[in-house]
Amino acid sequence: MKKHGKSLTLNKRIALIPCSVFLPMLLVVVYLAVTLIRSADAYSAITESVMYANFYSKEFKERMDYSMYLAVIGSKTTEELGDGKTTINGVVTVDPYKYIEELSDVCDELSDMATASINRKKIIQVNNSLKSLNKCVTELERMITDNVSYDEKMDYLDENIRGRSGLTTVIQGALQEYVYNETKNFDQAKDELRLKTRNAVEMTIIALCITAVIAIGLSILAVRSVTRPIKKLCSQTRKVAKGDFTAKTKIETVDEISVLTDSFNDMTAEIGVLVDNIKKQEKNLRITESRLMQAQINPHFLYNTLDAIIWLAEEKKTDDVVSMVNSLSEFFRTTLSKGKDYITVKEEKSHVESYLEIQQYRYQDIMDYEIDIAEEIYPYMIPKLTLQPLVENALYHGIKNKRGKGTIRITGWKEGERIYLKVSDNGIGMSEQALDKLRRSMYGINGEVDESGFGLANVNQRLQYYYGEEYGVFFESEENAGTEATVIIRAKNIAPLS
Repeated sequence: MKKHGKSLTLNKRIALIPCSVFLPMLLVVVYLAVTLIRSADAYSAITESVMYANFYSKEFKERMDYSMYLAVIGSKTTEELGDGKTTINGVVTVDPYKYIEELSDVCDELSDMATASINRKKIIQVNNSLKSLNKCVTELERMITDNVSYDEKMDYLDENIRGRSGLTTVIQGALQEYVYNETKNFDQAKDELRLKTRNAVEMTIIALCITAVIAIGLSILAVRSVTRPIKKLCSQTRKVAKGDFTAKTKIETVDEISVLTDSFNDMTAEIGVLVDNIKKQEKNLRITESRLMQAQINPHFLYNTLDAIIWLAEEKKTDDVVSMVNSLSEFFRTTLSKGKDYITVKEEKSHVESYLEIQQYRYQDIMDYEIDIAEEIYPYMIPKLTLQPLVENALYHGIKNKRGKGTIRITGWKEGERIYLKVSDNGIGMSEQALDKLRRSMYGINGEVDESGFGLANVNQRLQYYYGEEYGVFFESEENAGTEATVIIRAKNIAPLS
């Protein structure tokens, strides 16, 4: 079963790397932002509630006490006090009923803003005191209306409203305690902020470590998912470069590398088919060239031989005619060899021997020959028509142009895993320039293949095609001394001896 990660494309795997870094860091940033906002809100709430409570703890008692004092001494009514004018003492007068109602509304807000739970109880206490204060103001106003004595009114004012145990003093004390309790929360909020900051730092470090591990892990996986298939692909490419077109690589992914791998495998298979076709065509071409050479040699040789037979018949040399016809028959039997491209060394020896027997009838005055091939190599296979073109070359280009009689000597032996067949003559030989030209013609260097070297080039090309480039025909020659043509092939395909 394939792993889920292998179903991801290369782009997605690479995209996972920044995502693995971005997402954890985003969480850390969100956490830090929330922490800072909450801490700032806590400080803001404490500050706002303290400022609000502190303002009324100072102003309420002063304004309420002085306003009620003015009402007692008869200088102003409650309606006039509500004008909010500043007296010569710098105190702003207030309508006591409205002011009590205003502070009651403020208390509701302070209760909601309180960060210390005890302050909600303080607010309840203030509200109860305000209700009592409202009743005292009403009673004092009645006393003023009923023209109660000044001393009684002042005593009531001092005892119930502005005295040490009066309601404004109680309310002021409760608000001051509210401020104190809220202020204490500054330290708590600071400790909480310090704790959250430390937690945020620890969380950031942990997130960074986790992010680094994940990012490194994903990077390694991403790199491996690219480098490993590419290394495999390179390895297979080297095999293909060496000629192994069966090389294939398999990648268990569905990414871009997989597409490249599949394309490589398809391309390699296609190249392999093309190379096989080329080899088959080349082999057919070699066979065609060989047969063309046979077709070129055989009629020319046949006409000359038939002319010689006719001449012998006219001379009444019956035995020579019979011998020559037998040699010709044997020569063509081997040449044709039922269409086979390979024959044994023994058959090749018989073939070239028939050729030399026929030629000796024509050139008996100028040519002798010797054949000394080791019998141990007789069963080995050799491409047919290997020696005959070399012998023909020795006859026509070496012996025929020599003054006096010459000898063609054919030898053969085996060394290790190689078979050596040498055709040597003591004819006119070749100069260095002529030998170099022959070699270049044989190997087709710069397209130098002339008609005289066609047969030799064909022999050499066939041998290299069958055995490899290190094998073939190798010439050595010395002017006025003779020429040696050495065939080197690999010993293989031993034929059964009949």
